[in-house]
Amino acid sequence: MAATYLVTSATGSQGGSVVRELLARDLKVHAYVRDSTTDAALEIKSLGAVLFEGDFDNETSIAAAIKGCTGVFLNTFPGFLDPHTERKHAQNFINAAVKAKTVTTFVASTVLRPSVEELAGQKYAFPFLTFYYRQKGGVEKAVRKSGIKNTVILRPGYLTYNVLSPYHGFHFPGYPETRVMEVSYGADHQLEFLDAADVGKFAAAAFADPERFAGEEIDLFSEKLTVAEIASTITKVSGVEIKVSYRTDEETEQIRRSGRMPAIENQIWVKTHPSMRDNKNLEKYGIALGTLEGFLEREKDRLLETLGVAERTGRAKT
Repeated sequence: MAATYLVTSATGSQGGSVVRELLARDLKVHAYVRDSTTDAALEIKSLGAVLFEGDFDNETSIAAAIKGCTGVFLNTFPGFLDPHTERKHAQNFINAAVKAKTVTTFVASTVLRPSVEELAGQKYAFPFLTFYYRQKGGVEKAVRKSGIKNTVILRPGYLTYNVLSPYHGFHFPGYPETRVMEVSYGADHQLEFLDAADVGKFAAAAFADPERFAGEEIDLFSEKLTVAEIASTITKVSGVEIKVSYRTDEETEQIRRSGRMPAIENQIWVKTHPSMRDNKNLEKYGIALGTLEGFLEREKDRLLETLGVAERTGRAKT
């Protein structure tokens, strides 16, 4: 009898990739969704997933979804009013998993982030960054302390969909209209990219071989790209020329003070805290990783829609 796995945020990019990878292996999937009537939910249902509707506070729905499951994939989201929201949500799934007594593997997706030591004392200089990353750290701590036999933490890097609508607005606001990516990164700064589909590959691999992955905390990214290389890749795939403009320190500070772009804190942070990570350790898993170019080719319709240009399929220009 095939094992059953619970996938949270199952209609999202990460959760959806996990659902598809597990179903492709003829495994049973309980897909936890907020709204079972959306097109995305109905699509994964058509593929074979069993839908369970509820939010991350609904302990009754969580318990029903997790019943009979061998493994859980958890992807939580920060609450911007309560700094403890994300950990509380993670704990709800952990408690249900422990109570079910059938869950032996728990895979959580958080984020590639600075260390606790690096963030110490940064609350006032980088309030948004500290708030966001501490919530992710809280999830990881809860998973480590869960007592579940096999726990795995995946830390995705900069997800490729962030150059598409609507996500680009948090990082590269206005670039589809101006054709210019305005940033506060340095010209030589490299973003650590990951295709969300690769989260699915790693989660499925962890469920397939839990003893090998048990206790692993994996920083996930496939390539490092400068903003100029990102713009060049978008240009190559779309045929629309995208340029880059680097903000002055004064322009950056003005935006930071305005509060209209919280994510700019990360662009400021990396100027004095450059990442020294490499991903050579991922080779041992034997999992092929995607690229930004490959993602954009696969999602070319979405890219062209983001840029507001007519598609070859004849869809109206926006």
